[in-house]
Amino acid sequence: MALILKTDLKRHVSHWGAKVLDHLLPPRCLSCGTGAQDAGRVCADCWKKLTFIQAPVCRCCGYPFDFDPLMENSLCGSCCVKIPTFDLARSALRYDDDSRRMILSFKHGDRTEYADFFAQLLIQASHQLDMSNALVIPVPLHKQRLRKRRYNQAALIAKAFAEKKALPYCPDMIIREKHTPPQQGNYTLRKKNLAGAFRIKDKYKNDFQGRKIILIDDVYTTGATAGACARILKRSGSGPVEILTVTRIC
Repeated sequence: MALILKTDLKRHVSHWGAKVLDHLLPPRCLSCGTGAQDAGRVCADCWKKLTFIQAPVCRCCGYPFDFDPLMENSLCGSCCVKIPTFDLARSALRYDDDSRRMILSFKHGDRTEYADFFAQLLIQASHQLDMSNALVIPVPLHKQRLRKRRYNQAALIAKAFAEKKALPYCPDMIIREKHTPPQQGNYTLRKKNLAGAFRIKDKYKNDFQGRKIILIDDVYTTGATAGACARILKRSGSGPVEILTVTRIC
């Protein structure tokens, strides 16, 4: 009984503490800075500007179709030519002017408060996926880029996502050993540069055998990075590898 009362008291203290904080520091929209209903979210106007990716999409990479395909579970042209090494990819938003501003602020502007909001978007985008017995990992940054940026944006999203879904989180399972320059939109060049860029950390090699891996990043560009990570995971004995990104270039 005492434990129940203590837990209830803590809940009420937390509730009223949040009310006081909201009064002293009213919640602001993450995107435009105007008043918002909840802290760590965007206002109604900015929400309306976001372009959510919805069905129909390619059953493999999640590319959105402009019209309903004749067959269910259809593949896009790229996946028809060559099936990716990952099993599935889904993204929450199109990478456009409105989402780009948030991503760049989060990635390069120290706006780490976006992590929780982005994790919630990924939960919405992946609500139909079976994540039982899955491990959550982020796409890693090379140490040179990590020193410059001071944080891995994918790791912040992955951690928040794993906590919300009550899934195990392994932030350093994959190590990025090769520093690669960005080649946005050039799949062949990106794939070539990513050859040998990643490896599995030795201490994890017995921890994910046969288990599904949820690999998280902020932007899906060509799928080359996701494919390179999926390739080494599967070669090391993982189960299916599914990719979740906040945005994708369409």
